Amino acid sequence: MSNLVFIDNGRAVTDSLTVADCFGKRHADVLRDIEVQLDKLNQAGEREWGLSNFAQTHYQHPQNKQFYRKYLLTEDAFALVAMSYVTPEAMKMKVKFIQEFKRMKEQLLVLHAPSYMIEDPIKRAERWIEEQREKQALEQKLALAQPKIEQHDRFLSGENYQKVGEVAKILGYGRNNFFKKLRQMGLLMNDNTPYQKYIDRGYFVVKEKPIQMGDQIINKPQTYITAKGIAYIDKLLHHQTA
Repeated sequence: MSNLVFIDNGRAVTDSLTVADCFGKRHADVLRDIEVQLDKLNQAGEREWGLSNFAQTHYQHPQNKQFYRKYLLTEDAFALVAMSYVTPEAMKMKVKFIQEFKRMKEQLLVLHAPSYMIEDPIKRAERWIEEQREKQALEQKLALAQPKIEQHDRFLSGENYQKVGEVAKILGYGRNNFFKKLRQMGLLMNDNTPYQKYIDRGYFVVKEKPIQMGDQIINKPQTYITAKGIAYIDKLLHHQTA
């Protein structure tokens, strides 16, 4: 039972395959249970929480070598999905999962503890070496990212918001593909205007732009993304590709 919970990107998680196997369920049924919860979260306005705790990814089937989707689940996500599994056997399994999450989080605390807090001299030295490697990797990453950071800073100047197409360039997307991404993430409606709740949160600004249509001038809504919106969208995009 030591593989119920594992570390992924610095977090203790399990996955839908493990849940299906341990609770004696078809993986398709566990996927359905997860997506029911995600739908309920979206309806409750908790889409961001769902994205933070459920991560869709893929696995390769050992026999046919085809790739299929699965979900990574944090402890909170697991609790949400498994709350409906109430047989005595399922309750025992939930306790084991909870114990494994606790054990893995304790292990993470040790792994990420600064070297000066570790008493064991060998482990302290190992952690110090790891810290130096992390520091060098971060310095290299910052050096590579500096041109983009400077461009991003310039981009956020002025009125503190910009057209969607300009944001697409900064984040490395084509304009049409970026609009599609924003619709898929539930930020924009089919007409490419943002949902009101995201305007209210300060992620978007919509302005009326006069357009000449024959003899008439009509006002057409023009969508802009704020600095706050850029940070939010960038986070969602990185989460999807993680």
